[in-house]
Amino acid sequence: MQAMMIDNELSAAVNEIARELNISQQDILKQAIEDYVKKIKKHQALLAFAGILQENEADDLLATIQQSRVNKTTEFDL
Repeated sequence: MQAMMIDNELSAAVNEIARELNISQQDILKQAIEDYVKKIKKHQALLAFAGILQENEADDLLATIQQSRVNKTTEFDL
C-alpha cells in the first residue's frame, strides 16, 4: 500500500481526538474510514431506490428527508 500524506491541520485534529478518547491515531483514522464507507453505501442504496421514482416523487421524498433532518428534536435524560 502507498503511504498517505496528511497535512498539519488534519494531523493535529487526529492527535487531539486520539488524546481526548485515549485511543490510537490509527484507530481514529480506521473508524473514520469505516464510517465513511457505511455512509457512501447508504447513499448508493438510496440512489438506487430513487431511480424507480418519478421525478416529482423523488423531489418530494428528498424534501421530506431534508425537513426531517432539520426539524429533528432530540431529548436527553440527564
